[in-house]
Amino acid sequence: MLNYIWLGLIVIGITIAVALDISDMSSDKYKNGKPFSVQVELDSEFNFSSDEFQDCSISFSRNYYNQFYGFEKTTHDILKYTGRIKVIEQKNKSLVQIDITKLTPDFWKSMSKDQNKKNNYLSGTIDLSSVEKGDTKFVTYIVINPIKFVKVNKVTNEGIIEKAEDAVELAIGLIGIMALWLGIMKVAEAAGLIAMLARLLKPITTRLFPDVPAEHPAMGAMIMNISANMLGLGNASTPFGLKAMEELKKLSKKKDTATDSMATFLVLNTSNLQLIPATVIAIRAAAGSTAPTEIIGPVIAATAIGITIGVTTAKLLSKLPMFKKQLLPEDQEINLKED
Repeated sequence: MLNYIWLGLIVIGITIAVALDISDMSSDKYKNGKPFSVQVELDSEFNFSSDEFQDCSISFSRNYYNQFYGFEKTTHDILKYTGRIKVIEQKNKSLVQIDITKLTPDFWKSMSKDQNKKNNYLSGTIDLSSVEKGDTKFVTYIVINPIKFVKVNKVTNEGIIEKAEDAVELAIGLIGIMALWLGIMKVAEAAGLIAMLARLLKPITTRLFPDVPAEHPAMGAMIMNISANMLGLGNASTPFGLKAMEELKKLSKKKDTATDSMATFLVLNTSNLQLIPATVIAIRAAAGSTAPTEIIGPVIAATAIGITIGVTTAKLLSKLPMFKKQLLPEDQEINLKED
């Protein structure tokens, strides 16, 4: 079922992205193919025979910029940027690159990222057909390279493909760190640390689960599950959790209804106090944290608050009439139906 949910979310995301891209193209948001008037100033005479980029400055009126893209703000500031021009194939068709700086209008910054997020410039073509040899300052037009299907590319390339690559890299980075921590915890388990912690927790668990006999197998399984979770041994705690639920079900008079002990144990299992958050430490280390273990203090505080609120809520709700279930033996239920 979860796979269908994820598939549905992906389809919805792509559909919305396509709809937004179609809307942008229909409104001509990026003015694809339309010439934009600029003034170009060269440091020296332009070399039309060079096949390398030549430095220049490109300027235009902010008022013209706002009118061109349909923005409401109108001021008469002159915007000036460094750029580069490169002649290709013929004189009247040349490449131009406009540097992106802190003063660049936000819309051009976003257009630059949409073109190529790795390069910090806006690329297009420039018309040099009217430029004469020896000119160092002239007015001409540039056409920004077409920008299409921005949202779809972000969803598919950045949102799906790149994040999938990041997930694989992170998972590979976790292998060594998780192996180290799990090895340390396994040594602690063999040394009797979990058993010792279980003995310390026994007085608390008997109060939390008053309807479970102290020597019942369910109590032992729950204590071992909680102890393993506290030490960050999620894999080791899972079998104990399954065993605890299996034994708690044997104590239930009504097999298809969760008891108060089951609900309380589920809260403890999901919001367990973490003394050694091995997984979080491993993720921080894999992500390049300089101090991955500094999370221990905040994690202990956060999980302590979480488990307190969770257990308190479970106990309070179990006492409300609207949440109470009369757990009758199955044979009594059959008799009631027959009567």
